[in-house]
Amino acid sequence: MACTVAVEAEIDAHYARQERELHGTDAALQETVAEFRREEMEHHDTGLAHGAEDAPFYSVLSQAIRFCTRGAIWLSTRV
Repeated sequence: MACTVAVEAEIDAHYARQERELHGTDAALQETVAEFRREEMEHHDTGLAHGAEDAPFYSVLSQAIRFCTRGAIWLSTRV
């Protein structure tokens, strides 16, 4: 669950940036991104509800996973 929360937090930030960039350009695509974002945040909230923060070394683990996820998102936007 700790991994899920960390990954979904970064995906949420990525989708939020996409929503801002799409504002006023493509309403249908912006709504699709918003829907995906809502779904990802459900996963995030489920992870928290199931004790993600109780994982050993949660803070360090979360930061490492978030860093890797940001890297994966960065790479995927360039491939």
